Amino acid sequence: MDPERDALRIALYYALFSILWILSSDYLVALMFQPPVMVRLSVLKGSLFIILTSLLLYFLLRLYLRSLTDKERALRISEHKFRSLFMELPVGVVLMDTSGRILESNPAMGRFHGDSLDGMLIGDIHPDLEPGPDREFMVRMDGRWLRVVITRIEGGFLGIFEDLTDIKNSEEAARRSLEANRTLLAELHHRVKNNLQVISSLINIQSSKMGREHAEIMRSLQLRIKSIAVIHEMLLSSPESSSISFASYVSGLTGYLRDMYQSAVEFELDVPDVEFNIETAAPLGLIVGELVSNSLRHAFTDGGTIRISLEALDDGFILVVADNGRGLPDNFSLQESAGIGLELVKNLVGQLEGSIECHSNEWTTFTVEFRELKYPERLEGMV
Repeated sequence: MDPERDALRIALYYALFSILWILSSDYLVALMFQPPVMVRLSVLKGSLFIILTSLLLYFLLRLYLRSLTDKERALRISEHKFRSLFMELPVGVVLMDTSGRILESNPAMGRFHGDSLDGMLIGDIHPDLEPGPDREFMVRMDGRWLRVVITRIEGGFLGIFEDLTDIKNSEEAARRSLEANRTLLAELHHRVKNNLQVISSLINIQSSKMGREHAEIMRSLQLRIKSIAVIHEMLLSSPESSSISFASYVSGLTGYLRDMYQSAVEFELDVPDVEFNIETAAPLGLIVGELVSNSLRHAFTDGGTIRISLEALDDGFILVVADNGRGLPDNFSLQESAGIGLELVKNLVGQLEGSIECHSNEWTTFTVEFRELKYPERLEGMV
């Protein structure tokens, strides 16, 4: 379309028709009823009017046709871009009418299906496919996983098919690997627990042949082994988790200690539902076991109470183990204590990057302040 030429042609047609009309109508009528001068003036006036309106018509038509030409050019460019995008998209795209009949599909869709889809119903491709409200789902087609998105558009529906086979295969491989690792980890915890039980049984057999003093030492060793075994029992019962519920751990450990020493002591536990990683739970459990065992052996003659509490701080935790037994000797010093159990406790507190204090009045109280260990972060900073 040439706006200037088309506008000029229409304006000339208008001028020619108008002049012919004046000559064939007003001029002939004027010859019969008016003087010649009036006829010439009338023809001149009409001709000027025709010329002026023709020019005005020309400019208006040129402006209108140029606008149409620009819109047509923009529409052609837009259609070309859309066509290029439609044909080059790596995902399959189909355009459907309101009944689900495929009006057009791009080459990627042909690669998914293997045949031309034009004219087919969308349901003929896969039984799960049908036009309807906007929805998204997965389908299995010719051994491939496709994510399908069907969207309502003006005059029909738009379907987008994205091949997620490689992603699904990677997810399945990762799932199998994770399941294998979980099985391996559970087997590891199971074997460690069984080996610790075997060691505990051997210690029990050996201590039965020893004197009371040596048997007490062996029983303390058996307790420490049990503190570690409880952790593996809890991890075995929850293979998907790598952390320990400290409240459940303390409850199980104190129950074992009461049965082991056949004690009538009551336990008051104020431990929130906090989970620690195994690097923190193992030394913390040994600390609780040593302090409680020490109270059961030395603090009571009949009954009494042992309190265990845990408080969370902004940058760590406070563990308190207290008893209302006979108390500590007057000359007791935590720093100068040579007992194996308390030496072990102090070493474990150091492992937790913490501190320990001891007070004895109505209650003998051990207070341990510590932080949860983060070994992966430590390793990242090492050279």
